[in-house]
Amino acid sequence: MAEIARIADPVGFAVQKDILNRPVREVDRAGHREMWLTVLAVAFLVVAVLVALWQQAEIKQLGYDVEKLQKARAAEEAANYDLRVELESLRSLKRIEQLAPQLDLVAPANGDAIVIERVTPSPAPAKGLVARR
Repeated sequence: MAEIARIADPVGFAVQKDILNRPVREVDRAGHREMWLTVLAVAFLVVAVLVALWQQAEIKQLGYDVEKLQKARAAEEAANYDLRVELESLRSLKRIEQLAPQLDLVAPANGDAIVIERVTPSPAPAKGLVARR
């Protein structure tokens, strides 16, 4: 059953060596368990590294988003300032006095009273007109 191979000795004599070429019939359970534990440990480490890298990428992306939002806020604040300046210039009394003649407006005299018309509420309806349940 065993095959015998002849290996040349450095001195020149032939030495016979037995080579057993039988397949292993039983499963090495301890070896498989160790292999799977190693695979699981490596997979866990790979997942941990990927999660850490993903978090770092998200932090960088959020930093870029914050920077973009800060620039947009600064631009909106500048536009708001410009609009407030324009509003105040449109409200200025000098401008209104210049536009008054074109609109046929006159300045009140010292004795004139300025009357602001107010709408008075209408009286309550008569009891006969109120709907009943």
